[in-house]
Amino acid sequence: MGVPKFYRWISERYPCLSEVVKEQQIPEFDNLYLDMNGIIHQCSHPNDEDVHFRITEEKIFADIFHYLEVLFRIIKPRKVFFMAVDGVAPRAKMNQQRGRRFRSAKEAEDKIKKALEKGEVLPTEARFDSNCITPGTEFMARLHEQLKYFVHNKLSTDRMWQGVRVYLSGHETPGEGEHKIMEFIRSEIGRPGHDPNTRHCLYGLDADLIMLGLTSHEPHFSLLREEVRFGGKKSQKRITAPEETTFHLLHLSLMREYVDYEFSALRDKISFEYDLERIIDDWILMGFLVGNDFIPHLPHLHINHDALPLLYRTYISVLPTLGGYLNENGNLNLARFEKYLEKLSEFDREHFSEVFVDLKWFESKVGNKYLNEAAGLAAEEAESKNGRKSKVTEAAEEDGEDEDMFEAEFRQYKRTYYMTKMGVEVVSDEFLGGQARCYVEGIQWILHYYYHGVQSWSWYYPYHYAPFLSDVRNVAGLKLTFDLGKPFMPFEQLLAVLPAASKDLLPRCFQHLMTSQSSSIIEYYPLDFKTDLNGKQQEWEAVVLIPFIDEVRLLAAMGPCTDLLSNSEKSRNRHTECSLYCYDKQLDYPYSSPLPDVFPNIVHCHTRFFLEEPPGVQRLYVDSSPPPVKLQYLSDKEQKDWVKEVQGLTEYHNKRKGVVINETDILLYAQQLTGRKYVISQNGSVHLEKQWAKQILPFPYQVIVKDIKAFDSSLSRFKTLEELFPVTSTVFMVGNPYYGAMGEVQDSSDVINEGRVRVVFTMPCEPQLDALIQNQHKYSVKYSPGYVLASRLGITGYLVSRFSGSIFIGRGSKKNPHGEQRANVGLNLKFNKKNEEVPGYTKRTEKEWLYSAAVEELLAEYLERFSEVFDFVSRNSHDDVFYEDDIWPGEDENGAEKVQEIQTWLKTHPVSSSSRASCDLQILDAGIVEKIEEELERCKVRILTRLHSSV
Repeated sequence: MGVPKFYRWISERYPCLSEVVKEQQIPEFDNLYLDMNGIIHQCSHPNDEDVHFRITEEKIFADIFHYLEVLFRIIKPRKVFFMAVDGVAPRAKMNQQRGRRFRSAKEAEDKIKKALEKGEVLPTEARFDSNCITPGTEFMARLHEQLKYFVHNKLSTDRMWQGVRVYLSGHETPGEGEHKIMEFIRSEIGRPGHDPNTRHCLYGLDADLIMLGLTSHEPHFSLLREEVRFGGKKSQKRITAPEETTFHLLHLSLMREYVDYEFSALRDKISFEYDLERIIDDWILMGFLVGNDFIPHLPHLHINHDALPLLYRTYISVLPTLGGYLNENGNLNLARFEKYLEKLSEFDREHFSEVFVDLKWFESKVGNKYLNEAAGLAAEEAESKNGRKSKVTEAAEEDGEDEDMFEAEFRQYKRTYYMTKMGVEVVSDEFLGGQARCYVEGIQWILHYYYHGVQSWSWYYPYHYAPFLSDVRNVAGLKLTFDLGKPFMPFEQLLAVLPAASKDLLPRCFQHLMTSQSSSIIEYYPLDFKTDLNGKQQEWEAVVLIPFIDEVRLLAAMGPCTDLLSNSEKSRNRHTECSLYCYDKQLDYPYSSPLPDVFPNIVHCHTRFFLEEPPGVQRLYVDSSPPPVKLQYLSDKEQKDWVKEVQGLTEYHNKRKGVVINETDILLYAQQLTGRKYVISQNGSVHLEKQWAKQILPFPYQVIVKDIKAFDSSLSRFKTLEELFPVTSTVFMVGNPYYGAMGEVQDSSDVINEGRVRVVFTMPCEPQLDALIQNQHKYSVKYSPGYVLASRLGITGYLVSRFSGSIFIGRGSKKNPHGEQRANVGLNLKFNKKNEEVPGYTKRTEKEWLYSAAVEELLAEYLERFSEVFDFVSRNSHDDVFYEDDIWPGEDENGAEKVQEIQTWLKTHPVSSSSRASCDLQILDAGIVEKIEEELERCKVRILTRLHSSV
C-alpha cells in the first residue's frame, strides 16, 4: 500500500518523472523485477463493487501468465527476471494486513446484503475471496505450482527467455515481495565484479517502491506501473487486459536529480561536504513521516495538506547547523533527529491555532475578549468530554496572559486526543515518553527494514494512533535495539490476519479458534468493529479498530491443533528458499502440467537449476563524427521570429514540463524517431527500419543529451515474411480499400517469393443510423433552467443551485466546531471550478446551468426526507459550511446520525455512480446510445443470417 497520495504528489511536483511506454521506444534493461501480488489481485478480482462477478481459477492463472508475458515483452530484460510473491510478513506489517482483510470481508458482506435487499439474484457459485491471496492458503499453493510450470514452459519454448536467469520467490519464502527483491539487489551489489551500470526495472503498484528503489543508490533504476488516473471513482472497473493498459516508466535516476535540485540551496549554506546520497536518505525519511505501512499517521500531517513542503522547508532551515539525520547504514542520529522534530513541532501549534483560536492570532493579537471566548468554548468541550473543567484554562483566564492561556489550551487539546483516541485516563509524562520512544523506535525499524532487511520479525507498533509531533521529544539518549526473532509459519500468519468470515481458508482444525465462544482467542475475531477516518477522507484510509494479536496466546491456542494437520496441510505450512531457473539445451525431459486440461504438458523441457551466470552480450553504437554545420546571418524578421520561437519553447518547458531552461542561444532542428516498421526485401526477408516524423521541430541546445551511449539489440524478432505473417494469423488492413477490416492469412507459398501474402478479409455491415440522426431529439434528455425546477418544487433558485452542487456539514456547531472533518451531503451534479457536468442530470451553457427531470425528482425526494436541511441552508445562505448541532439543535437529536443517514441515502441512489464529463464536450444521451446499440445488434443479426445462408 505504501505512502497514500505520495505517487500523485510527486507526479504533479515533478512532471517529467514518468513517460508513457511506447513499443520500440524504451531503454534497455538488464534486470526486471515483479512485485507479483499486484498482478494476482488485478487478475483475480478486478471489480470488488460488482457482487455478481465470478471467475474460475483456470481463468485467473491464464490471465496471470498472459500479464507476465506482456511485461516481459515490454521490458525485455537481458540478464535477470525476478518474480516475488508476498511471503510471511513481519508483525509490523501484519497489523495493517489484518485491518485490511477485516475491512474487505465486511465490505463484501455489506455489498451482498444490499444487493439481496434490492432483490438482485446472485450467482450460485461462491465468490472469489481475495483474502486467499495470503501465504499458506490452498489457492497460493496451487498458484505456486502453476508459476513453476509457467517458468519451465517459457524457458523451454521462448527464445527471448533463454538467455535470462529466472528467479521465483514464492509465498513460502518469508518476506514481502518488494523487500525480497531489494534483498536480492543488495546481494548482487555486494558481489565481486558487480556492474555499477546495471539497469534495473521494478514493476509494482505501491508508491513506497520509489523509496525502496532510492535506498539502493543505484544510478539506473526505473519503476514500471499501470497508468494512474487520479480522481476516478472506486466503482469503475479496473482494466485487467494488459493490451488495453497504458504503462508508465518512472525514472528514479531523474528523481535523484530532482531531489538534488530541491535541496540545491543547501550547497552554499552548509559547512560540511554536500553529499547527494545522504540528502536522498534524509528525503526518504521525510517520506516516512507522512505515511508508511508500519506505524500510524502523525496527527494532521497529510500530503494533501502540503505536509511535504513543510518538511522540506524545515529540513533546509535546520540542516546547515545540524547535518543529516541518517548515516550511510540507515541509522538515525537521534540527537539531530530530535532537533528536527523540535522545529517541526511548531506545526502542531499552528494547526491548533487554526482550529480553536485562528491563525491570525499569531500575526496580531486581537484582544483578550476574543481569546477568553475561545478559551471558554474549549473548556466547555473539555468538561463535556472528561467530566471536569480545565483548571489550567481557568488560571489562564484569571491571569489574562495570552501566551499562557494558549499553551494551556494547547495541552488540553492534545490531552483530549490521547484520552479519546487511546483511552488513557491520565496523560502523564511517563505515558508521553513511552509514546515518543515507540514512535522513534518505529521510524528506526522502518529504516532498517528498507536499507538492510528485517531487523526484528516480532516487533510492531502497539497503538492504533501516533503521538503529536510536539510530544516526540527527549529521544536523543534512547538506545534502540531489536531482537531478530523468527517469522511466523504460514498458518500462524493466517490466524493472525484473517477475519472469521474467511475461516474456510484455514485448515479445518484451526477454524473453531475464530468462531467458537470457548476459544481462548475469540476476542481477536470480532464480527463487528468500528473504523475511524482520523482526519482522512477515504474509507480505505480509516483506522480499523480491532485488537492486536498477542503472539504468545495465539501460538499457545494453535499448539494442540497442529498434530491434526494432514500431510498436504503440513506441506503448505513451511518456509522454502527462492528458486533459480535457467535454460539448458542439453537437458530434454517431459514436464507434467498441474492442469493438463487447460495447459498442455511440456514434451521437451530444457529447464534446470543453474547457478552460473551466463554472460550478457550487448552492442554499443557511438557516432563520433560531427554533424555538418552551415553558418548564415539572420534578417531582422528572421531574428524576431527566432526570438518568438525561443520564448514559446521556454514557456512550454516551464509550464508543461516543469523545466527551467534559462537563456537559449542555440536551437537544433530535428526530426523525431516515431518508431520502426518491418520492410520486406525482394527476396522475401524482412528487417526493421527506423521511421521519422515528417515535421521538423526546434529543440533548445541545453535539453539535448550529448554523447549518449545507446544500446541497440542486434536481433530482430522476425527474419522472414512467413514469420511475420504465419498462416491463420489475424491481420488488419491499414490501407485502401477496406481500411480497418480484419482478415486471416492464407497459405501463400505460391506468392511468398514475390514478397506477397494472401489474406481473406471480412467486411462488416455498416449500421443504418440516418433515421436515428433525424429523430435523435425524441431520445434526448430535456433540460430546464434552475428557476423552473424551483417553481415546481416550491423552493428558491438558490437552493436548487446549492443542493445540486456541494453542501458541507461539519461536526459540532458554528461557535464550537469539533475538528476539521466535514461531510458533503450535496448531490455533486455540477463542478464550476473544474468545468464539469454530469450527463443526464446537468448541462452548462454560457449563461447558466440547466437541470434534467431526474434532478427535479431527486431534489423532491431530498426535500421530503430532509426538509430541515433545506430550511437551515435557506436561512443561512451566506455560510460556506453548516454544522450538525445548528441544523439539529434538539437534545434528543443526533446530528452525526442524520448526516450519516443522508450520505447513506445518496450512496444508494444511482446518481452516486454517475460519471462526470467536461462541459466543453458534446456527449450523446443514454437514450440515443441505447438506440445505436440496438441498431448494432440488428446489424450483427443481419451479418449472421447472411453468413449462415452462404454455408
